[in-house]
Amino acid sequence: MKKALVVPLTDEELLDLCRIIIDRDAEGALEFVNRHLKKKVEQALEGG
Repeated sequence: MKKALVVPLTDEELLDLCRIIIDRDAEGALEFVNRHLKKKVEQALEGG
């Protein structure tokens, strides 16, 4: 079963994400995921 995950980001957060992608910054990507996605993913897995 597929679930949608919507994560609202500010302009600054979007720019940060673009920088991570352009720089191929693995450490920055992990930090970004932990900061912005971790709780939402856990909630989705719990059925919330």
